[in-house]
Amino acid sequence: MPDEIKLHISGMIYNQSMGGTYSLVLTEDNGQKRRFSVLIGESEAQSIALKLNNTTPPRPLSHDLMNSIIRELNSKVVKVLIYEMKNEIFHSEIYLVHDSKPIIIDARTSDAIALAVRSNAPIYITAEILNKVGTVIDVEEMVESMQQRKEVEKLTPLSELTLETISTYKTEQLEEFLSRAIEEENYEIAALIRDEIELRERFF
Repeated sequence: MPDEIKLHISGMIYNQSMGGTYSLVLTEDNGQKRRFSVLIGESEAQSIALKLNNTTPPRPLSHDLMNSIIRELNSKVVKVLIYEMKNEIFHSEIYLVHDSKPIIIDARTSDAIALAVRSNAPIYITAEILNKVGTVIDVEEMVESMQQRKEVEKLTPLSELTLETISTYKTEQLEEFLSRAIEEENYEIAALIRDEIELRERFF
């Protein structure tokens, strides 16, 4: 069994150059505090951020459903392991236990981490991979990482958006809110956001 190093989520950054994607920043728990990022989709980013913020969506998301099924089957997620990297894509496994029987399931890293945060399961990476992709954090980078984590924590729940507050956000942020509102079937908020975006396109 290869050496495994425990990780924690330290931030999430919206990719301006690749719309609809985020860089999920993972940092080594101990040792050199190396970090690296995993490119994930918008829906997975929202799923992870909502759980980190302890925000409950109006209807269960896919990862909530997966977690509920695992619990109802008297199973438990033991850990998530990033075990391989091919063509700059990380591959992960979800380790479960069912009736004392170990089960290993191959999964996308974004899905595996979204499930891990819901089940309070630890996230690991093999030392071989971290040695290749990990970057040692200096003091300035640690401050930046903390700021990135705050950005995750500041992900505003749709329920807090109003006609007055919507106008205070940048257009890029409104577009993100619009995608979330449509995904969560919150069409009332989606209409308000769309009206604000159209107003800006018309007059600015």
